[in-house]
Amino acid sequence: MTSMTCRRRVWLASALVALGCAARAEDARADSPSTSGAPALAPSSPAAGTQAGEEASTRFKRGLQLFDEGDYSLALVEFERAYQLAPNYRALYNIGLVNVQLGRYADATRTFEQYLRDGGDDIPPPRKVEVTHSLTELKLRTATVDLSANVPGAEVSLDGRPVDSTLFHGPTLIDAGEHTFRAAAMGFQPAAQTLTLAGGDVASVRLQLTALSSSQAEPAHEGFRSLFVPGVIATGALAAGAIGSGVIVLVARSRLNSLQSTAGSSESQRASAANEVNAAAAAADACSGLAIAAGGVSLYFSLRVDHSPRPSSSGVIDPPKLVFSGTF
Repeated sequence: MTSMTCRRRVWLASALVALGCAARAEDARADSPSTSGAPALAPSSPAAGTQAGEEASTRFKRGLQLFDEGDYSLALVEFERAYQLAPNYRALYNIGLVNVQLGRYADATRTFEQYLRDGGDDIPPPRKVEVTHSLTELKLRTATVDLSANVPGAEVSLDGRPVDSTLFHGPTLIDAGEHTFRAAAMGFQPAAQTLTLAGGDVASVRLQLTALSSSQAEPAHEGFRSLFVPGVIATGALAAGAIGSGVIVLVARSRLNSLQSTAGSSESQRASAANEVNAAAAAADACSGLAIAAGGVSLYFSLRVDHSPRPSSSGVIDPPKLVFSGTF
């Protein structure tokens, strides 16, 4: 384990007792370093000893283990769940540290700021100086965006993730880097813009959605041709012919059997009946085959996708307006 990891481990352990994991009566001051160099223990949380406090303790310990193993994403989940179960401002410090490790600098900034607000005068001066210094460094890794859309109620996403509607009430902090903003609303052409923000940048992004025409507002699905009537008629006629020929075959075969069982019938009569059976059977087979072929053709022309172009409006989408300010 590197010295940096050891230091982070010590930082994270400082809130252990704050979540009800342990407590010592001799700890008179929260967050104050001990003379032995071990991490200081904070007073126990009011939730300690309750079911929520016990679960918070378990989850916090699991978070420490996951952090030591380098699984920072799951460690953050456990720390945040522990904070939900037993809220204590000291835990925010740990959550902020893990956010920094994950590169979530905007989240880390918000968490550290809440830590300073909630802790107030209870935070020891050395720790307050440390967090204030961290916030100064985080400014170089974050940018401020004033995001808005011209359509009220539009669904806005940042890098594919939905944006909370509260972010429309004023500038919000995001991580520096490349980001894609997108807005969508029913009956409007979506608007999107990708931009790169450097640390400390301030940008005003207004996503302009353009109303769709009546033809464009229809559901986006492929059309189908109408029923191929000639094919359906031909299929029905041939199927009827096949059925009729089948009936004739049955009648002719019955007549042939009758002649064959009659002693007084002539050879010519039996031959004529046999020829009638063969002819009717051939006609039935031909009609059946043609009916199947006609049915396939009819089905193809009835269900064939219509790829003809749809009318579209000639409106041009106005690009989002971006206003930057910043210095090198």
